[in-house]
Amino acid sequence: MAGNAECKVLYHKAKDMVELEVGGTSLRFEACNFFMMNEMMRKAAAKLIMQTELRVLERNDEDFSLRPSH
Repeated sequence: MAGNAECKVLYHKAKDMVELEVGGTSLRFEACNFFMMNEMMRKAAAKLIMQTELRVLERNDEDFSLRPSH
């Protein structure tokens, strides 16, 4: 995400849809497809960490920060 773009994940129970809002962009997924995408992103992030030796150093409720390990 560029800059301080806000990120939200909303669940629409009546439609069983997940809406991912990043900055001014909104993506909608059927819930099962959102979970498949989440797993693909998790695996891609794990590969990126191994390839670039990045480590997650800090996490709070709103933000994940990746920083190079020393």
